[in-house]
Amino acid sequence: MSKSFGFFAILALVVAVQLIQVEGVCTRIVADCTAKNLSCPAVCKAVGSGAKLIGTNCDFYNLCTCTYDHEPYDIALCDIGMGLCTKDCRSDCCDAKCTGQYPKSGVGLCIHHFGLDYCRCTYRRP
Repeated sequence: MSKSFGFFAILALVVAVQLIQVEGVCTRIVADCTAKNLSCPAVCKAVGSGAKLIGTNCDFYNLCTCTYDHEPYDIALCDIGMGLCTKDCRSDCCDAKCTGQYPKSGVGLCIHHFGLDYCRCTYRRP
């Protein structure tokens, strides 16, 4: 086997692994991180009954986003933010972003919540 073939085979494997979505992970936007006395991890633990909390962050426009190992029992669907909605990107654009990421179950919609007009992608994990 030539060295260049081996290199390209390894490169293709690395790219393929990075494109595979992790099964069983569910994210949920639950609160505004700028709210006084808010503990994002505490809110995520309270909201995610029946699911293991994997992580929390406030990276998406200061919104507390929880990551669980699967859908919590009291939450039928997962959701994730996919950017702000603008006059050039409304719900049809938001839906296209969402279905591009979650083609089997994703539905994107521009919503005004937590003081932001953002694209919320709602999806169900297999």
